[in-house]
Amino acid sequence: MRQDYETFEHGADVGIRGYGNTPQLALSNLLKALATLMVENPEFLKKKPTLSFPLEVEAEFPDELLVAFVNRVLSLSSLEGVLFYAFKGKVCLQAPECYIEGEILGIPLETDLYGYGVEVKGATFTLASFSKVDNHYIAQCVVDV
Repeated sequence: MRQDYETFEHGADVGIRGYGNTPQLALSNLLKALATLMVENPEFLKKKPTLSFPLEVEAEFPDELLVAFVNRVLSLSSLEGVLFYAFKGKVCLQAPECYIEGEILGIPLETDLYGYGVEVKGATFTLASFSKVDNHYIAQCVVDV
């Protein structure tokens, strides 16, 4: 399997991608990719999450579920001042009743420690996909920056 997560250029926007042996791990790694866009210094990845928020998302299709998940995380991050980079819970990718239910984990968003990254405005359906490929899951989408 490739690295756990990555970001990639897509025109004026940026793609985020998470890999994992389970859909839960792919989501956690997707959140790491997202968080590395939001701050300049990735040192936060060495810290254990201290904050958690419950999160439930439902959608008809896996790609729609992923976009809704990322947008919910971005909203909570902005409202609560938290840098989220982990997920624990259940994931069902069987259309037409896809869902994510669990908690997102992170730390206070401290720009004095981690600097400023880019402002991530929202997830788009561009290249959005959440699926199993061979023996692992890939969660990806393009975010508007």
